[in-house]
Amino acid sequence: MTDDPVVKRHRHLEQIAMAALDVGRLLSETGAKTSVVAAGMAKIAGGLGAERVHSRIGYASIALTVTHGENTITRMVGVGPLGVNMRFNHELRALCQEVGKGGLGVEEVRGRMKALREKVPHHPRVLIALAAGVACAAFGRLLGVDWAAMLPIMAASTIGQWLRMSMTRRGVNAFVMTAIVAFVAALLAGTSAIAAGSAMVPMAMTASVLLLVPGVPAMNAQTDIMEGYPTMGSARFVTVAMLLMFITLGLAAAQALMHGGAGYLLHLHHGVAHQGAFGAIAAAGFGVLFNFGPSRLAWSAAAGALALSLRTLGLEAGWSLEVASFAAAAVVALAAEALRFAPLEVRRPRSVLAIAGCIPMIPGGAATSWIIGLMELTAQNPVDPAASLQVAVSAGLRVVFTIGAIGAALTMVRSLVSHSEFP
Repeated sequence: MTDDPVVKRHRHLEQIAMAALDVGRLLSETGAKTSVVAAGMAKIAGGLGAERVHSRIGYASIALTVTHGENTITRMVGVGPLGVNMRFNHELRALCQEVGKGGLGVEEVRGRMKALREKVPHHPRVLIALAAGVACAAFGRLLGVDWAAMLPIMAASTIGQWLRMSMTRRGVNAFVMTAIVAFVAALLAGTSAIAAGSAMVPMAMTASVLLLVPGVPAMNAQTDIMEGYPTMGSARFVTVAMLLMFITLGLAAAQALMHGGAGYLLHLHHGVAHQGAFGAIAAAGFGVLFNFGPSRLAWSAAAGALALSLRTLGLEAGWSLEVASFAAAAVVALAAEALRFAPLEVRRPRSVLAIAGCIPMIPGGAATSWIIGLMELTAQNPVDPAASLQVAVSAGLRVVFTIGAIGAALTMVRSLVSHSEFP
């Protein structure tokens, strides 16, 4: 078998494919658009001896087929988080250009790639954090904040960027990390701006989270679609939209905490018992639909009561429906995870209890208004199409953002708590 020339050719093609895939993966992870990744892999494979190269580039994986004569081989690699590292990206592009001219072997290309990883410098973490703070302060000034808010924005954004880098090194989910960093940065900026005597606290809080805005991925998404890669572009757009939603979520939570204060808990809240009771009934009803056992039905009813009670407290404190729903869902998810320490441990998976408890928080009334508004727009002679459109859009956005907030809270808790059971 070792003397079979066909086997040798296939093994050589495999080395070519893997070298090209390594370059393509690094190009993707350092912020290259899809056409650059495809061209880079084609240059590497062609320069190493492949006659034809075909690639399929996805958001989380890349597949490559290389051909020489009648021999063809296909290999695939996973792609890590998509970030931005333009110095490394440009060095990789230069390597692709050089290899594409021919004359280099597979082992030499691998050695060059290893040298690039070690050679390309990175800024110190302290400098990166300070640069982010200064940039956000400058953005704040462009947005019109007063001078009193400049230092609070810079300090909050610097701390937020440091927290972001620390959580990234620990492998925290990107969306969870985005919400946490946005919340911390906005809360620090808001409280510091108030202490500094700024008259533009909301604007300062907004400026402090601009370091999280995914500018390069958004531009790559549009470029990918325009250049004939709609699947990858759509995946990028979805990721950008999710990141923006989690930024908004963290910012809204910080604003709600600042405006709500702690004193509201001392007041009597009418309707909490009513909401809690019927939330328990609704959650237990969904538990029946999920085919829960008797004991789990009781736990789901408790989760529903907790979720609706907490959300009512949030609404009476002046929080928006989305923020109140997010906070309630997060507490319910944490409570469900805490059941692992109960004397009578609840059988896994416990996260299903949190889902059942949060289902009653879905705004059914808004969903009904959304559907009715859309139906009125489709009538042959709508009475007031502008008003119907306004109602439909407003109700639809409330449904989407509330469901998104609930799902975000459940996902964040799930991501931050270790699990050993089957996911």
